[in-house]
Amino acid sequence: MIIPGIIKSIAYSQAYLIYKDSVDSGNPDVRYLECITKSRALMNGHKGEYFVLQLSYLGWAILSGITLGIGFIWLVPYMRATNTNFYRHLVK
Repeated sequence: MIIPGIIKSIAYSQAYLIYKDSVDSGNPDVRYLECITKSRALMNGHKGEYFVLQLSYLGWAILSGITLGIGFIWLVPYMRATNTNFYRHLVK
């Protein structure tokens, strides 16, 4: 059940950003199930790319842990910006 859980979490990973875009565009009454459905449709064919992107953070996370967490000050904003740019690339 671990592998299907990872696949589903990747499929639903863009739901937060879809919700944010919907609220910013003037639709504050968007339902969470709509965001999840749109995220699944958006990630069709792109799950492997997203998985590799998440794996690329593994080394940086280990290095940040070695510095007793100080490295996360730079790593977390980098990860958020990169994931947001991935979403922007998908939406185009």
